[in-house]
Amino acid sequence: MRRRSFLVSTAGGLSVALAGCTSILEASRPAGLEGVDADRQLSVPTLGSGTVAVDVYEDLGCPICHEFRADVFPELESSYVEPDEITYRHRDFPVEAAAESVAMANAARAVQAETRTDDDPAGRFFDYKDRVIDHDDWGDDSLATLAEIVDVEPEAVSEALEADTYYPTLVADWERGENAGVERTPTVVVDGDIVDEPLEVDAIGEAIDDAA
Repeated sequence: MRRRSFLVSTAGGLSVALAGCTSILEASRPAGLEGVDADRQLSVPTLGSGTVAVDVYEDLGCPICHEFRADVFPELESSYVEPDEITYRHRDFPVEAAAESVAMANAARAVQAETRTDDDPAGRFFDYKDRVIDHDDWGDDSLATLAEIVDVEPEAVSEALEADTYYPTLVADWERGENAGVERTPTVVVDGDIVDEPLEVDAIGEAIDDAA
């Protein structure tokens, strides 16, 4: 059983708190994704249908992304997603903040593939993502078992983990983020512009208002 395994930078024995999670000093594509051709196998998980696009690049194993989800996303959801003022789009950008970061993203896409419909292309992606982040074990067996909570057979996730099925989709997001100047997670991009303070709701709101 593999428990959460965060990569932490230290200096003088003290943890260094950064504005986001990065892989060592700068964002670099995880080794497991090297040599994989980008392919948009699945649609981008999306909430809302507003005129302003808000892309959020995340590593599901990143503790700062977890902070974003707990403190920032609920405010964006109530103020902008539910009134359909923005189109909120999840983008995978695993920087291996945790040893299981790529596996977690791959598993979430497997759930999306199993639960998507024409009316809801994201399926239960966001529900599963929340369950994974809240769980204390990110090993392959646990990721598969968690799928049952969102009415997906564990075998569907296990097979995707074994075959690296959705790596091309992860690479497609990674390349998009790299081209947009993304260097850490979470990164919030509003209408093509990166928000300097991704944990500040007011800063994101101001960017949304300016883009509207």
